[in-house]
Amino acid sequence: MLKHLRNFFFTGLLVLLPIIISIKLFVWGFEKADQILGNLLHQIILRYFNFSKPIPGLGLAVLVILITLTGIFAKHYIGKKLLSIGEMILVKIPILNGIYNTTKQIMESFSNKEKSAFRKVVLIEYPRPGIFSPGFLTGDTPAEANDKTDKRLVNVFVPTSPNPTTGFLVFVPFEDVIMLDMSIDDGFKLFISAGVIKLKENNGGYSFNGPSFDRGDVKG
Repeated sequence: MLKHLRNFFFTGLLVLLPIIISIKLFVWGFEKADQILGNLLHQIILRYFNFSKPIPGLGLAVLVILITLTGIFAKHYIGKKLLSIGEMILVKIPILNGIYNTTKQIMESFSNKEKSAFRKVVLIEYPRPGIFSPGFLTGDTPAEANDKTDKRLVNVFVPTSPNPTTGFLVFVPFEDVIMLDMSIDDGFKLFISAGVIKLKENNGGYSFNGPSFDRGDVKG
């Protein structure tokens, strides 16, 4: 009897936990986005309209409108010219120009539909030979690293699990990288679930139902 109750409890936990976490993350994101302008708007409304009751969602709504209007403005000729002038001024400010350029490049790499920031899901032998760590292929390393190692190196980002937004970058010889046919989405599912989620086997030959990784199209 106790065994059945325990199984029912864990089954219910597995059903409810993803729902609760999803709702909590949604509410947290809503509140944080609303706070960006919400507090300022509340003070303005209180001062000029003598309305003291907070309006939930007002800050988020105004933020979305401002971002949309900025996008519309940036698409037009005058907007492009003004943004270009502002960018020229910004890139001349020490320290700030480095932060701006790096952030801009990251955003452009994510928004470029033809060239994804994460190109492939790969395996590398890390932290020692015989043990494989999954990661994302992000591109070629700087030419200086290739010249000084006399190898063709590639950038591999190895995320931490279950939070794939953090991790570390490693330079790996191209011939030592094992390319997987796994999609980028499935790669994120793998990291977020810490390997708990079983991915469907595809024609590429990978499956989490057994230790069968396809290594045929790796080298070269």
